[in-house]
Amino acid sequence: MKSSILSARQLMAGVGLVALALMAQPAFAEEPKAGGTFKLVGSGDVAGFDPVSARSASVFLHRALTRTLVAFPTDADPKVAAQPVPDLAEAVPSPEEGGLVYRFTIREGAMWNTDEPRQITAEDAIRGFKRLCNPVQPTGTPTYYIGIIKGFAEFCDGFAQVPADVESIRSYVEGTQVAGLTAEDERTLKITLERPTADFTSILALISSAPIAVEMLDYLPNSPELRRNYVGSGPYVIEDYILNEQLNLVRSTTWNADADPLRKAYVDRIEVAFGTPDAGKTQRMIEAGDIDGYFDLSIATADLTRIMENPDDPQLLQFADGAVNPILVLNIASPNNNAALADIRVRQAINYAVNKAAIVQVGGGPAVKQAVDQILTANVIGYEPYSLYPTPNNEGDPEKAKALLAEAGFPDGIELKFSYASGGRYDLYSAALEADLAKAGIKLIMQPAPSRTVMSQMYQNRQATNAGAWDVGMTSIRADWVGDSARTMIVPMFDGEACESSTSNWTCYNNPEVNTLIDTALTANDEAAAAAAWAAADKAIMTDAPIVPLITGKISLYASERMRGTTVNLLFNNVDPTLVWIAE
Repeated sequence: MKSSILSARQLMAGVGLVALALMAQPAFAEEPKAGGTFKLVGSGDVAGFDPVSARSASVFLHRALTRTLVAFPTDADPKVAAQPVPDLAEAVPSPEEGGLVYRFTIREGAMWNTDEPRQITAEDAIRGFKRLCNPVQPTGTPTYYIGIIKGFAEFCDGFAQVPADVESIRSYVEGTQVAGLTAEDERTLKITLERPTADFTSILALISSAPIAVEMLDYLPNSPELRRNYVGSGPYVIEDYILNEQLNLVRSTTWNADADPLRKAYVDRIEVAFGTPDAGKTQRMIEAGDIDGYFDLSIATADLTRIMENPDDPQLLQFADGAVNPILVLNIASPNNNAALADIRVRQAINYAVNKAAIVQVGGGPAVKQAVDQILTANVIGYEPYSLYPTPNNEGDPEKAKALLAEAGFPDGIELKFSYASGGRYDLYSAALEADLAKAGIKLIMQPAPSRTVMSQMYQNRQATNAGAWDVGMTSIRADWVGDSARTMIVPMFDGEACESSTSNWTCYNNPEVNTLIDTALTANDEAAAAAAWAAADKAIMTDAPIVPLITGKISLYASERMRGTTVNLLFNNVDPTLVWIAE
């Protein structure tokens, strides 16, 4: 391994770095005050409201509704934002018994928002873990827990056989034990792992493993009934929830501020109106003062160009989320063109042919986007910059691509089926790619479709993938959290040990060298050793060229003139609803 691998402290110091974590922060000097309504507009309803399946926008909501044992703090400094801090737990424990045991003591006075408030217990925490692999809507990140918590794989195997109805689920959850989850007393939880896991406390900071009140077993996971009757532990509760229309939160009367070190809950209400997919319309509403911010979108390119004329605008919030978005996925399983994409020379040709500079422009220009040549990004431990397929000014090298195609047996070029989610910026990216790849003799047969269709009928459909229904796909790779999170960018798409059953390793990419490096990183007790293994895995994957990374950069949001406390939380890429306040 290279001796130049950075320590976590050095790396994260450099993040501020790319960072910018928050390029523009309002410099208001007023003291925070309570009261008022925080208003947002979203494109659509929350797809996965249930904590076990919550992502992005729903994680934003759960910051107000739901507490976890530990949490990622809201801080403008990425070094601070990447370190889990106590939430429901009194402290972030040090691992015991060679890294296999963690003990958490839940804060006294941390209460459920029930009619008669009651203490959150270790059994509630165990219940949260058990619901992760329910047969209705299990977590999208099972590898974070299965094979890590002792006995959890066996528990989940049994759960998969349980009928997907309320009574069966309740009976299994309440009547089946997990060997590695023990309530030593009312407020002490012991977690025993199967193997040391360096990023375990970061995993626990995800909302998916939040403690769950027993009342939630009265409803099917993620059902409309669960959403309307959700029992949370945070400073807000659901006042009303009309699917696809609106969600209103009000301050809880049972939340104990003294037992919550992270949330201030300044505003009285949080209102989200669904049904506005046009980011331009949302921007006009914010600038008019009708609403306060974005719920699940960001500033449209046209508006961003105008707003960036004044990059010091205190209402402009910019931050690096660490995503590579978009990337091209090359279907190495496709039989098309005599299995051309199984030939590394064809995959390398595509990497050389892309004009990443053009994609940067479509994404908003170099002020907010930059070309990228690898998987890991600068706010992830294990990042080590390199470029295996450099081109002049990132504009592509059509001649080099043509030479590789000719060497692979395609002197006259090649046709590839390009399936991608239509709507939004992916249409613009795809148009740019079509024009530039054609210069290298790579003709794209465009197959746009709605996002859900592309995902279910193409990418995640193993039969369609193996039959060559698509050759090139477009998606993103992003970290689920900042810092010690390389597993979230590499494991889902590139761990080949269980690729046949994976819904994220679409093409069954399986490189034994990469698999070994992943295992080394996941089980490392030493942070530097884990970082070195992740860096090596990144480079080994890109040597195979199963993907084409395109750009990374900043997300841009806009806050109303009256909003204060607008530091962005890098877990859910939005302002913290429990820390904002309204100046009127």
